[in-house]
Amino acid sequence: MSKARGRFTFALRMTVAGQFIANLRKERRLGNVSSETEQHLKHEFRKLGWDAPDSTLAAAIGSEIDRLRLEAETLRKLRASLFDGEGGCQ
Repeated sequence: MSKARGRFTFALRMTVAGQFIANLRKERRLGNVSSETEQHLKHEFRKLGWDAPDSTLAAAIGSEIDRLRLEAETLRKLRASLFDGEGGCQ
């Protein structure tokens, strides 16, 4: 790892955003979070700035949670309409 990259990585860990992303990465490696979710949040944090106020970062995380809830709800509806209803693929 280059010195510049090492300093950048260390600086990120010193911010709340960096700590959150590091923990999120661990959860992704454990299979608890998708790589898509990790990428969405990293992109949002970059856009907002790694040193953005905690409330701003928390709002970005809340938006991602809402997005995932909507996705799960949509999948449940599709499953119910195709597999649980009459005439569906059973």
